[in-house]
Amino acid sequence: MNTTFTKPKYGDRHSAREGRKDLSDPRLHEAARKVRCEDRAAQAARVNELPLDFMPSKEFKRATAADRILAPTPESPANQRKVKRPAGLPPYLASLYEVPLLTTEQERHLFRKYNFLKYRASKLRAELDAARPSYRQMNEIENLHRQAVETKNQIIRANLRLVVSVAKKYNPGPDKFFEAVSEGNISLMKAVEKFDYTRGFKFSTYATWALQKNYFRAYETQSRYADHFRSGHDESLGWAADQRSNGFEQERQQAQREQQVEQILRCLSDREREIIAKRYGLSGSFEGQTLKEVGADLGVSKERIRQLEGRALAKLRDAAIANKIEAL
Repeated sequence: MNTTFTKPKYGDRHSAREGRKDLSDPRLHEAARKVRCEDRAAQAARVNELPLDFMPSKEFKRATAADRILAPTPESPANQRKVKRPAGLPPYLASLYEVPLLTTEQERHLFRKYNFLKYRASKLRAELDAARPSYRQMNEIENLHRQAVETKNQIIRANLRLVVSVAKKYNPGPDKFFEAVSEGNISLMKAVEKFDYTRGFKFSTYATWALQKNYFRAYETQSRYADHFRSGHDESLGWAADQRSNGFEQERQQAQREQQVEQILRCLSDREREIIAKRYGLSGSFEGQTLKEVGADLGVSKERIRQLEGRALAKLRDAAIANKIEAL
């Protein structure tokens, strides 16, 4: 086989030599080093600003924690009751009913995963060399934070209906309803960050209280602002302000009662809390379920649920008396 060899032209040889010369130019090396340093510093600043506060748990430090906690989310049970979408809803509200509610097991799994991811990222960040942080470690921290945000968004999407439900009770009017929902969504995001899943409560119980407190403060502020700038004609209608004040006082008392309920529920086991929440609608997302429905959810008989409920209610009465709480 004949091979044709073409002798390079002078210009080609000259260009190659110039290229090799450029690559060995110390000024280019210095410029590249500066770019790398700037990139490293920018990434380090970005990593240091990441919000990595988490709810601690002893299980995070176990050797097998990652295998268990980062496992796939449990599947929804085949017999899970679906919530019927009301007719005539605006597109945004209708879309919320396409996202299934989380089961107790799924909710705990996601909150545990969310906090564990931030725990790992926080631990890695604490190990960074401040003078020369590792690219590999910083990339891993950002990846863990990204996964935590994705997990948080899963929880938020599954609870957006709760925001709408609570916002309706405050009846802000059709022109301000979506503004109230938007404010509530922000409160929901903060509630996800502050919720301590290790205490065994349903997130919707905590989130409902947080949303009510937010709306109470918001509308109390609006009321004071409106009252401050009332005209003389409005002054003659002062009874309306009194009615608003009474409404806010009722909401304050309701929030206080729910806080008391959360406090005394701590005396119950996880299963007892779940039964009471399902039976009396304490989850915020459901109306109270029948003994038969709760039994079907938990895989036990109606009579067994009745027995467990009776025992739980007796505990709650004792806890209420001990905490000097009036009948709820």
